[in-house]
Amino acid sequence: MYKLYTDKQETFECDLFLEGADLKQSSARLIVESKDLTLMFKGTIDDKGNCKVPIKKLKGLMGENTTGDIKLEVIAEDTLIEPWQSDFVVETAKKVTVEVKSQKQKPQIKESTKPQVKIKNIKNDSNPINEIVEFFKENNITIQKVLKGKKRIVSILENYSKKIGYKGGTKKFIREVIQKLPKV
Repeated sequence: MYKLYTDKQETFECDLFLEGADLKQSSARLIVESKDLTLMFKGTIDDKGNCKVPIKKLKGLMGENTTGDIKLEVIAEDTLIEPWQSDFVVETAKKVTVEVKSQKQKPQIKESTKPQVKIKNIKNDSNPINEIVEFFKENNITIQKVLKGKKRIVSILENYSKKIGYKGGTKKFIREVIQKLPKV
């Protein structure tokens, strides 16, 4: 799934291999289609077939978690070609999560998408438990929400654990995920 951002400009890049047409006479564009909106971004193709399409920040155009289809269209002389297509999701690149702990209060989670704070995105790709916990945190899923939708969430976690082949077994995977979830 291709990621687009509300708060970050991206450049879509690819190499094109075009036969039967001149690259200098060709143009490229990305079409981004959601349920409610279609956007088009014009790109360039150099004489070596390097295609670059700048994608502007989508804040105000598409909200976070918007999904749809994205496709590359190449117009080679008088022919329209669609050499690439994918699903997309819109995300916010910069997020800050703060956990405040004190003796008198329960832990609290507050989330902000204000871009004033620069943070390094630290992600442990080799730990599926941290990935799931991070996903739950990003979607405001707490232990209380897990308990309310216990059957659905446990089923999802079991399927994911089996899919990735978690070595400790599905019960251990679910237990460790739940232990790391925010309480409130």
